[in-house]
Amino acid sequence: MSSLPTPDAEYNSLQQTAYQLVSCTEQLFEQIKQQQALTSIIDRIRSSLDLETILNVTATEIRQLLNADRVGVFRFYPNSGWNEGEFVAENVAQEYPSAMAAKVYDHCFGSQFAAYYTQGRVQAVADIHNAGLSDCHIQILEQFQVRANLIVPVLKGEELWGLLCIHQCSHPRRWQLPEIEFVRKIAVYFAVALQQAEQLEQIKSQATLVAQVKAQEKALARQKALVKITNRIRQSLDFEQICQTATEEVRQLLQADRVTIYRFNPDWSGDFLFESVTQGWKPLVGVSPTIEDTHLMETQGGRYALNETFAIPDIYKAGHTDCHVALLEEFQARAYAIAPIFEEDHLWGLLSAFQNSSSRQWQEDEMELLAQIGEQLGIALKQAREQERAINRQKALVKITNRIRQSLDFEQICQTATKEVRQLLQADRVTIYRFNPDWSGDFLFESVAQGWKPLVGVSPTIEDTHLMETQGGRYALNETFAIPDIYTAGHTDCHVALLEEFQARAYAIAPIFEEDHLWGLFTAFQNSNSRQWKEDEVELLAQIGEQLGIALKQAEFVEQIQTQSLELKQTLDELQQSQIQLVQTEKMVSLGQMVAGIAHEINNPVNFIHGNLSYVDEYVTDVLSLIRFYQQFDHPSEQDLQAFQEKLQEADIDFIQEDLPKTLASMKVGTNRIREIVLSLRNFSRLDESEFKAVNIYEGINSTLLILSHRLKACGDRQAIKIVKDYQDIPPVECFPAQLNQVFMNFLANAIDALEEAINAEKFSLKNPLNHQVPTIWISTKRYDQYHIEIRIRDNGMGIDEKNQSRIFDFFFTTKPVGKGTGLGLAISHQIVVKKHQGKLSLNSTPNQGVEFIIQLPMKLKH
Repeated sequence: MSSLPTPDAEYNSLQQTAYQLVSCTEQLFEQIKQQQALTSIIDRIRSSLDLETILNVTATEIRQLLNADRVGVFRFYPNSGWNEGEFVAENVAQEYPSAMAAKVYDHCFGSQFAAYYTQGRVQAVADIHNAGLSDCHIQILEQFQVRANLIVPVLKGEELWGLLCIHQCSHPRRWQLPEIEFVRKIAVYFAVALQQAEQLEQIKSQATLVAQVKAQEKALARQKALVKITNRIRQSLDFEQICQTATEEVRQLLQADRVTIYRFNPDWSGDFLFESVTQGWKPLVGVSPTIEDTHLMETQGGRYALNETFAIPDIYKAGHTDCHVALLEEFQARAYAIAPIFEEDHLWGLLSAFQNSSSRQWQEDEMELLAQIGEQLGIALKQAREQERAINRQKALVKITNRIRQSLDFEQICQTATKEVRQLLQADRVTIYRFNPDWSGDFLFESVAQGWKPLVGVSPTIEDTHLMETQGGRYALNETFAIPDIYTAGHTDCHVALLEEFQARAYAIAPIFEEDHLWGLFTAFQNSNSRQWKEDEVELLAQIGEQLGIALKQAEFVEQIQTQSLELKQTLDELQQSQIQLVQTEKMVSLGQMVAGIAHEINNPVNFIHGNLSYVDEYVTDVLSLIRFYQQFDHPSEQDLQAFQEKLQEADIDFIQEDLPKTLASMKVGTNRIREIVLSLRNFSRLDESEFKAVNIYEGINSTLLILSHRLKACGDRQAIKIVKDYQDIPPVECFPAQLNQVFMNFLANAIDALEEAINAEKFSLKNPLNHQVPTIWISTKRYDQYHIEIRIRDNGMGIDEKNQSRIFDFFFTTKPVGKGTGLGLAISHQIVVKKHQGKLSLNSTPNQGVEFIIQLPMKLKH
């Protein structure tokens, strides 16, 4: 049987229920508050496109809601491996330091924890000292005075972007599950904001890129137009064509209704000279009368004379006078932009763009384009004018120069010069004035316009005291001089009076030099009025004056040439004789080498024979003495035979019998050697044979080697020169044998000289164990083709520098030291091979490796 509860028990139960109800109510209100905060943050995220604002608002509202000491948004540095980063947003209580300026580096976060946070891990630490954290982790947290923290990952897609950090600094704190879930939800929506911000950034970047591309396209189009007009200016001298191109290009580029080029007249009225206009608008060029803009006429170009541009977006709102608006309405203009066109320092005209259909706000770059095109048109103007003047000057200069070249008549040249220059300069008078020895002078030639008195043959000798005292003054220093008005030039009264006698009001003068001596003056006079002489006009006078100096010298040369013609002929004869003597000298040098070689080669066997003659004489004397002694006896007795026997022993007849045949045999060898040398000399010189015949080339080469053999032998410490022959079977060659032998002598002697130079330079030194070379000359022959043979002579000497190879066959050129060569041997050899034998002669050479001469000869000469 159950018992009823007591009143106290019921009260306690009701009280407990009430407490539970209050607790639930508080939790409910807390959840509502969190939900409201979450909704507020989400609304902020959705309504804002500024990532920085979203970050700061999120940090502020979370800290206020959770009553934390610090809420920060931490972002990892890209490509840091999640080990480095910084706080990019923060809301912190006043008593704690900001973490915004700190750079955080945790060397173990990326490897140990990044993967877990990427999977959505949340870290809630109630007290960092009781959570089992590593020492380095605690040090990082203590840096920011953190005692408890709640860390929620912020993901951008599947990538860990950063961390949402809630710090409790004042005391430990146990984080509640609703708080953790609240922050997690914030992080989720925060990730959405990141994606949204990234997309916005991409959109902005694309928009910026599009704007940049459009701006670049526009700038490129302007640049192309400017380049096109500039190129046309450079390529064309036709100013009209340039202007038509400019107006058309600018109108299309600016999408204007009309672009014009307007020229000022001397009174600052003006005319439209060129235009490009869209259909539907009336033309202005050739239709509109001369424009009389009173403001421009009174101010002589107004602001444009100061090189300013000007743009009006709407003529009805610009404050123009009624008459100015009426003038613009005649042009059908509603808006306009104008840039000046200067010809050097003078305002020549205007480049104008008109918008007729509506008002228009002109852009700065559009005005800049007009200014640049206006500047280029000014350059074109200057170029066209200069080119026209230059062409006319050049024509006159060429005409006078040609006359000087074609004529030897100085008077005719001077008449042409004065006439051409006066017409070109449109001057009243052009004269040629000659100084006398005392520096007075006379007018010799002139071209004068009708109505002015002549000076040539009428005026007395001019005694200009200044020129006489200074012996030509500034003109002796080759200076030109131009005066626009004699009355404003500061001349002395007597000088002005002298010029008035010439009827001159303005003048320009250039000197005429005969070599270094001031001969006279070339002068242009303007008599009718003053004149501002242009630089190119004075330059023309100087150029013509220079040509007249050349003509003077040419006339003098003609006289000298006529006088010296006989002397030149005599000199030529002497030179030819000298050349013959030089060639003969070279032949004598070769002959001297040959004689020296022959003398050296004959000397050995002759000395040997001469040395043995005394022994032979002694032997013969002894034998003849024995014969005479024996002939004393008709019937020799035994005693006589005994005496004869003693005489034989005294004469050493046994030795004579043994040595005399040997000595005679050796002398026979010597005589044979002499005979061979004489035969080689005969073969080399071919003195007893016809000048032209078919011969065996080898005989000439071998004879030359025999003659030079004394230079091939070792001498003292000098090594012997080795000869390597590679003779192929070739038929007899039709040639001039003696001359061809001289070629072999020159090449072989040069090869020996080169090897001796290399030996002296220790190229073949035996002291160098790595040097296995010996001084060598290679001689090879072969049939080059069906009609030619080839002879190669090569040495391994010092070679010839590449810069000298092209001159090696020139007369008087030699690479040998002074006194060692005449520079004729190879030149004569070249003439013998190429001209005499219709062959070819070339060389191959590498410095420090030797030289190879290649001779190609036809086997039969063409007669």
